[in-house]
Amino acid sequence: MNASEFIAQFLNKRGVKNVFMLSGTGSIYLDDAFAHQKGMRYICARHEAAAVGMASAYSKLLNDVGVVIATTGPGGTNAISGVAEAWVDSAPVLVISGQVGTQQLSEKVRTFGIQGFNIIENVKHITKYAVRVDDPNDIQFHLEKAIHKATTGRPGPVWLDIPFDIQSKEVDMNNLKEFRPFYFDKEKSTLKLDKALTALRNSEKPLIVFGQGVRTSDSIEELRFLMNELRIPAISARMANDILTDQDECYFGMGGIRGNLSTAEIMKECDLVLALGTSLTHAQAGPEYDYFKSMKNLIMVNIDKKEITKKGLKVDFPFNVDLKLFLTEFNNKIKETVEWNRYSGWLDTCKEYEESNPIVTSEHSGNPINSYHFLDKVSKHAKDNAVFVSDAGSSNYAVSQTLKMKEGQRDLTSGAFYSMGLAVPLSIGASATQPDSQVITIVGDGSIELNIQELRTISYNDLNVKTFVINNGGYASIRKSQDDMTGARYTDDDTVLNFEKVAAAFELPFYIIEDYDNIDSDLKNIFANDKPMLIEVVCDCNQKIVEPFGGNV
Repeated sequence: MNASEFIAQFLNKRGVKNVFMLSGTGSIYLDDAFAHQKGMRYICARHEAAAVGMASAYSKLLNDVGVVIATTGPGGTNAISGVAEAWVDSAPVLVISGQVGTQQLSEKVRTFGIQGFNIIENVKHITKYAVRVDDPNDIQFHLEKAIHKATTGRPGPVWLDIPFDIQSKEVDMNNLKEFRPFYFDKEKSTLKLDKALTALRNSEKPLIVFGQGVRTSDSIEELRFLMNELRIPAISARMANDILTDQDECYFGMGGIRGNLSTAEIMKECDLVLALGTSLTHAQAGPEYDYFKSMKNLIMVNIDKKEITKKGLKVDFPFNVDLKLFLTEFNNKIKETVEWNRYSGWLDTCKEYEESNPIVTSEHSGNPINSYHFLDKVSKHAKDNAVFVSDAGSSNYAVSQTLKMKEGQRDLTSGAFYSMGLAVPLSIGASATQPDSQVITIVGDGSIELNIQELRTISYNDLNVKTFVINNGGYASIRKSQDDMTGARYTDDDTVLNFEKVAAAFELPFYIIEDYDNIDSDLKNIFANDKPMLIEVVCDCNQKIVEPFGGNV
């Protein structure tokens, strides 16, 4: 077999069932190999950045590597913004790009051959591993090393660039180079936990703040044990919004500027924070890490040392280790301790905050439709296997603040960048990965324009994706920033697309929700089948965003 066929077969044997691509002459042998690999499905995107977004959804849902094929030159450079997204969100995505033939490569010029570009030198800073493969017998080594790098430690994207002539060269199956990774023996590690345990024992109002590192380290049950055993309240980062559910007594939802009102009160009052697998970003902890106003001690566990030592963050007890290892040893210490303070009184206080600070109230009733009320209804009508996908802007606030997650449901978004236009590609990747799941996409009337071409990918592949467009008269969250910072001088195009015509252009059924009294019946009709649909939701253009910390971004 040639190198391209070997790559497709190798990834298929490893368990990759979907690959996302946009065909090009520079990747023609790669495209052909993946398109004809038995047991593997390929989804043709309309833009390479969107293809990476689709692969990111695949990787986030399965906690494994997602695969993208891109052609040379502009195909690779188009993918860069998607790779940057995967980098900041720690998504293990493998990009395999075509390149001009080795005889046309030149290292010191701006471009070479036909559409040639030195992509590897340009993506090294946003990938964990990036290399050009110049020998077909090295391909197994680079595949194994790339996947190892992408999925171990803090996950992230990797990139292999395959010259045109190498793609079609025969692989010598008896002369393949292999990669042999070094694994740290976790069994021999003994963490120095005594001082951190003492700080926790002496605290009166501790708080667990956790991120997606809990999922990537397979530590959900360890988190639940710690939380429930000591009765410690817990809040999540944005990317961990779907790890625990509304049924977990000690879980109070998402914190930070896009969190809910009760978690804001809890964050202000806690005296110790146990940060597990979260970067404690400014969106979560405040511009000066000042949202935890009464915090005396910070225990932080993160596989990425740079997150623990970043500017402005004072960590009293740093643990730069695998989270599962930490929680296993930490929980064992707790089990061995006969006398331990259970924080039931503090937990009751947190419950009072939750009861007295609802997000959705009677003020959100009536016409024009309030998006918080609408999404509360969507959450109640959604199936137990639903995958929620949200975009940037005001709709992102409403989703993270309103959804009541059930066991088995997932929530995908652009976690670090809050990128406009990512929801539609994410929804495609989600539906391709979990075809039996109900995919519910929430996107703003402005955000959808950035990847609107992928609506045709949804209709062409007949994906079970319901795309709800929140029509609130343009960029509501940007208008809010302009109100606050530029004296309400607006610089945006405030016109809104005719979404009925958009749906027709992309061959999607169309539905409009515009009356508060009909929301329940409308949602029943929309969710009555598994077909794709574009739904316009006409909402209040003057609606206010719930800002737990007074709008400090």
